[in-house]
Amino acid sequence: MLIYFLVIFSSYFLFMLWLIIGWIKVKRKQSIWAVDSFASVVVAVRNEETTLPNLIQSLAQQTYPKDKFEIILVNDHSTDKTAEIISKLINQYHGMKVSKVSAQDLGKKRAITEGIESARGEIILTTDADCTLPTNWIAGMVGSFTEETQLVIGAVKIKTDQRFFSTLQAMEFSSVMGSGMAMMGWGQAVMCNGASLAFRKRAFDAVRGYEGNFEIPSGDDEFLMRKIDHHYPGGITVVSQKDCVVETAPLYSIKDFVQQRLRWAGKWKANDSIFAKALAVFILSVQISWPIIIVAASLLYSKTLGLTILLKILLEITFLLMVSIYLKQRFRILAFSVLQIVYPFYVIWIGFYSQISTYTWKGRSS
Repeated sequence: MLIYFLVIFSSYFLFMLWLIIGWIKVKRKQSIWAVDSFASVVVAVRNEETTLPNLIQSLAQQTYPKDKFEIILVNDHSTDKTAEIISKLINQYHGMKVSKVSAQDLGKKRAITEGIESARGEIILTTDADCTLPTNWIAGMVGSFTEETQLVIGAVKIKTDQRFFSTLQAMEFSSVMGSGMAMMGWGQAVMCNGASLAFRKRAFDAVRGYEGNFEIPSGDDEFLMRKIDHHYPGGITVVSQKDCVVETAPLYSIKDFVQQRLRWAGKWKANDSIFAKALAVFILSVQISWPIIIVAASLLYSKTLGLTILLKILLEITFLLMVSIYLKQRFRILAFSVLQIVYPFYVIWIGFYSQISTYTWKGRSS
């Protein structure tokens, strides 16, 4: 058993060092900050009557020239007052190019596709209706494009409030976001988030958009990223400016959190990336081993296992501190400690349960 733990966690330590170096490589990236490309911000909205006004306000405050971008809001069969809110916002912000598209087909991917079809921009940006955008978001995303760039991965963080649950969500999400960006430092496009994504319209057309993945509710971001990465090797990059981090709202109940994570995990079956699958299995094996090694170290009074536990914690703190500084997010030692206990059981349960269960999200079931 000792040999098993040493093999698993030695591999994990190398992986963490790989992430730390990858993160440093990403942060050295320089952007162009070009302002000569017309961009289209496409947002699929469903039942977002309360959140949409804040998003549009943050778009109105962008430093990017108003005559250089448009906003396309695609109403994905909302059952609340979202359609009315969109009409009011178009009249309220008459100084911006804001248009409404009523989706004909069901689903976020089809809604985004319909929005892109009506877009005039050379560059398409996507975000979510519950997000708040920094003023340099469009400038930073568009400015990250070179002639070779086909897709830019942006950074996203979860807002925190007075609830400890939001702090846990923020830290867990920052580890995922940081890992995805760090792997891009090594040229590995594994994860991204549709709340902050930009790509060339011609690249979207060249890979046939979301074709082949329309029936999968989640994954509009990662499936497209992998298709573009396959079609345009070396054509994906990361925006590295600190003032381009998008904020998204935390979930307010454990039920909603579980449903969202089940939705995200549901795309696993359709994931055709061998590297991503191997990485997921490796991380799962580490999480399964983590509670066991803690118990074993306590029962056996093993200094070797104790040092293994300490090294894992120190490497994770080092990496998360780097990510937190970039995201301008406080590193909470209490949240980190709680996640050390809770996270393995959560990951294992979600991973297995998502393969046999269904979920409901925004009134739709899988």
